[in-house]
Amino acid sequence: MKNGNTIAFSVPKDAGKRREWIKYQLKIRGLSIAELAREHSASRQAVSTALVRSNPRWEHVIAEALDTTPNTLWPERYDPETLIPIPRKMLEAAV
Repeated sequence: MKNGNTIAFSVPKDAGKRREWIKYQLKIRGLSIAELAREHSASRQAVSTALVRSNPRWEHVIAEALDTTPNTLWPERYDPETLIPIPRKMLEAAV
């Protein structure tokens, strides 16, 4: 479901739990961060960066694999009105 309505109800708000939840969701779909990286000719570390900090390219890849949208998985990283990624510098300044 591309609009993310179904998956949004169960995405943990805690960042650590969310990382593990995303990895679990990939696993039950027969996927992994490493497999997504291979599919996109990237390193596992590059793709897993999105689990820890804002990286719109890999957030999109992960969300697509989970049949949802990046703003559903990482709402704090996206403007709620425009759904455009918030620049990393602004995110880091807010912390």
